[in-house]
Amino acid sequence: MAEYSITVEMDQNTVKALKDSGYYMYGFKAVRGQSSGMPTVWFSSQNFLTDTTLTWEENYQAYISNDQIESNVVIHASAKADIDLGQTMNVDNVGNVSVTGEGTAGAISIMNNSTTQYTCGMSQQNPSGDYTTLCAFPLYGNGLDLIVPIETVLLMFATKPVKTATVIAQAFAQGALIDLTGVSSRSLTFDINKGWDASSATWMKKIAANSPLQPLLILPQVSESKAARRLAAAAA
Repeated sequence: MAEYSITVEMDQNTVKALKDSGYYMYGFKAVRGQSSGMPTVWFSSQNFLTDTTLTWEENYQAYISNDQIESNVVIHASAKADIDLGQTMNVDNVGNVSVTGEGTAGAISIMNNSTTQYTCGMSQQNPSGDYTTLCAFPLYGNGLDLIVPIETVLLMFATKPVKTATVIAQAFAQGALIDLTGVSSRSLTFDINKGWDASSATWMKKIAANSPLQPLLILPQVSESKAARRLAAAAA
């Protein structure tokens, strides 16, 4: 199972200012899926020091929910199941779920075998070890949703307390969008006055406060041929 990590370095003055003001570190993680999806808070933590390493593995769950996909709504998983890429979670006509080995390579598939509309998505173990949702998509009756996890993480600090699994439409502070494609770890710095920095690295992009998060974290699906090439390149 692949393991990933991000190390955030801060000086003591920054850490003290963050803690004195009650800041939280928030994390989001990108996926590919239908354009009507929305990102949710993956993790929040006040457990940070001058050298903080966030570590996670590729362990996934799929879920369905009766909650509506609206900004600031917490998505509660009504039913969920452990799942691997290439598998399908099937939803029966009363909302029970089961996982089968047949699915789309590199994706998590969620098949609704009922006429009831749900919200659906995937969860991943966060740096605290908890499974928390990354995203929320509409799952229509007799519909199939494909979700592909991407190793892109958005970090930000903010004083507003927000629960994990909350749908967030806009960044509530300056953030760092971090691309881990092809690597297992990244390191960057944060300063309370200067913000995020990774020198001249192209794998980190600063995101302004109030930026829309959907275009950054809910990316369009790629064609099967492109997906096959990406899987082949990752396996090489």
